[in-house]
Parts: sequence; C-alpha cells; structure tokens
Amino acid sequence: MRSKIISLLLAAAASLCAQNPTTAGRFHVEHPTLLNLGFEWSISGDDNRNAQVAVQYRPSGESAWRNALPLLRIGGENVGRDNENLHYTVPQGFAGSILNLQPGTEYECRFTLTDPDGASGQTSRTVKVRTRTEPQPYAGGRVLHVYPPDHKGDRQQPSFAGILQAYYGAGLGDWSVVRERRAQPGDTILLHAGLYRPDRLNYVDPLAAPFDGTFTLSLKATPDKPITIKSAGDGEAILDGAGNHILFDVMASANHIFEGLTFRNTDVAILAG
Repeated sequence: MRSKIISLLLAAAASLCAQNPTTAGRFHVEHPTLLNLGFEWSISGDDNRNAQVAVQYRPSGESAWRNALPLLRIGGENVGRDNENLHYTVPQGFAGSILNLQPGTEYECRFTLTDPDGASGQTSRTVKVRTRTEPQPYAGGRVLHVYPPDHKGDRQQPSFAGILQAYYGAGLGDWSVVRERRAQPGDTILLHAGLYRPDRLNYVDPLAAPFDGTFTLSLKATPDKPITIKSAGDGEAILDGAGNHILFDVMASANHIFEGLTFRNTDVAILAG
C-alpha cells in the first residue's frame, strides 16, 4: 500500500513539473525559393508534444484559403559527431514549407497554433511572402560568342576561343598577369554548338583550364544585370570535364546564369557553395 501511495505521489509530482501548455514564441520566415516558402516558429512548453500548427495559404487578392501541410514539431534532436565533440541541439518549435507554388507570386500565409493543454501568446500568425522570380538575362548587355577549339567556318563577332577568354579577356598561361576586356555585368556569353573539353594535362590548354580542368569564375555581376552563360541555340553545347572533380567553380562570383548547356563527365558540375 505504501509503495502504491509513493508511486501516485511521484506521478503527481511529475505532472506538476511537466510544462504541457504551449507558449508561442518568435516566428521566422525563411528566404523564399522559386516554388517554395519556408517557416519556423519557436515555442516553449508542450512537453508532451501534442501541439499542432495548421497552415493555410492563398495568392494575395484571392478569397479562398487552401490547406498546406501542417508544420513539423521539432526540438531536442541532437546533431553532431561524438568523436569531435560537435553537437547542436534543435530548439523547441515547429518548421515546415508550403510547396509547389508559382514563381514571382505573393502569397498570404496563415498559421494557427493549438494545444489540447492550452496555448498562449500570439497563437495565430498571418504573413505575406513573395516567391522568387526566375532570373533572366539582361537584354541590353553585350553578346560574346564562344566557339569550341575545333570549330571550322564563320564566326559571329566578337568571338573567343573559350569561355575563360570571353570571361576574363585574351591570354593563356602565367605570363598573362593582366586580363583585358573582362566580362561586364549584363553581358551574355553564347556557347555555340560543339564539345568543350579542357585538356588539363596541357599547360597551354586552348580552353585555359590546365591542371584541374576547372573553369573558375570570380566576377561580380548584379541581380538586374547578371552575367549569362548559355547555349547559342545552334546545337548542343557540351561541357565535358573528362573525369575531373569540378567543372565550374563560381564560389567567388555573384549573379551568374547558366542556361541550356550540357554538363558531363565531372563530379561537380557547378560548385556554388
């Protein structure tokens, strides 16, 4: 009888210590993508993890709400490696996305937090978020024509022997310490049909990518005037890494567009970080 009373007392004490009601905290909107919107909502309490967040959305200006997937309850998960003593504990809250939207569209998104044990704070949130618009080449920039090394026939001008020559200017090897005629924000580099395969074992590779066969791009364009590297539309433009590790390294660049190109025979087509 005594042990039964002790068990009941312990259960009651545990119940008193548990923080089952939920208190809403900071609400955060992630950076949008072309098609998806992401959200995080921090909370406290909800020790029994039975709170929920319902999600609805609609394009701005429409009247009918649409249901989306509820936010996922997160918190307490440990991420890291024991042998390096690196740990991160996920904070208590909810997270999730609204998927399969339209680019360049503003959406009104509504979130409602409920808990059978009670919910306090600002338990309803409505935000307006716009999906990203697909970047487009700049219409008023220069057009630079690139042809593969084995091209025979006419060339549209100005023409270049490879991507890096059009991008940085003429010159091969370490004697070209000053690049001329760098690509400018708003320029479009057109790759005409053919095979572009760096000869990384050739110090004076015609495509200017010796040693590793990597095209390293480091210029800074702007969102309204990107640098565009695209197929010229006269046939397949194939960029072949010949088994190398990285084909394009754009880690140091900003606001570049690749369009209509074929990448093959490389571990990483575009290293963008």
